Amino acid sequence: MNNSQSTYKKINSNKKVLIIGSAVIDVIVDIPAIPNSGEDVFAKSDKTIVGGCAYNVGNILRQFNSNYDLMIPIGNGSNGKLIKNQMGKDGHNQLLDDLKEDNGWSLCLVEESGERTFLTVPGIESKWEKEWFRNINIDNYDYIYLSGYSFESPSAEVLLEALQFINKHATIIFDPSPRVAEMDANNIKSLLKMKTIIHANQDEILKLSKEKNAKNAAIKINKQTSQPVVVTLGSEGTLIAQEGEVEIFPVKKGPVADTIGAGDSHTAAFIAALLDSQSIETAGKWGNEIASKVVQVKGGNIEIFND
Repeated sequence: MNNSQSTYKKINSNKKVLIIGSAVIDVIVDIPAIPNSGEDVFAKSDKTIVGGCAYNVGNILRQFNSNYDLMIPIGNGSNGKLIKNQMGKDGHNQLLDDLKEDNGWSLCLVEESGERTFLTVPGIESKWEKEWFRNINIDNYDYIYLSGYSFESPSAEVLLEALQFINKHATIIFDPSPRVAEMDANNIKSLLKMKTIIHANQDEILKLSKEKNAKNAAIKINKQTSQPVVVTLGSEGTLIAQEGEVEIFPVKKGPVADTIGAGDSHTAAFIAALLDSQSIETAGKWGNEIASKVVQVKGGNIEIFND
């Protein structure tokens, strides 16, 4: 059981979520600061792990005892084999594997402050195809998590077509990703009309809304979606906008090793709470608690329950 100061818990729910997104190989290195163009900065090699938004979300949901499926493209190259082996060790079901190309990889540059910057070489996880959904009954799910890393053209058009067949009672939870500015505006508009909860960090919500502060941005998107908008504010906690009102839920502050996986873990805990029929407010609090644990560990892979 988690410690007595935590409010989150393992769940027992028949509600089910489909996780749509990527898994990649993360090569993590420590650096003093991001170098300027032309500089040569010494880095310290940390470790190489399986990462990616969807994989990270799935790992936390698994620990919550959630009912979920991972729809992650897994290729047939060396990276894909590493990902497939790790998912097997973790006990994840694999809906899309042995695809024709390899998975991508990311160089994760972690500064002394814990902030991280990614240089990504995309792979099969960025090339979604219609045929991948032929054996997936998307109508079976109560929630659909969608990573923004998979929502650039032409993959976005494939995903939007598939999402037309979700259960009319289902809710989409969209994590825009830092690349939201690269997405097609019309595709974003279509997604926002599909009963979509936006779960973003502050930079992402500002880019998505074209507003100058998180509060106005969240209210603007909330009016467009008629669904709650969740904005993580790092050490300041989580902002939630619904029905035109905004509330900020503080987070317990602690040491930061790095921020890899923090946003994904927040999203996963948020989803677990919704699967457990908790309120949006409680879901935000669960997210805060899990994210605050993740940032204390390098690489973002943690055990959230101590039993």
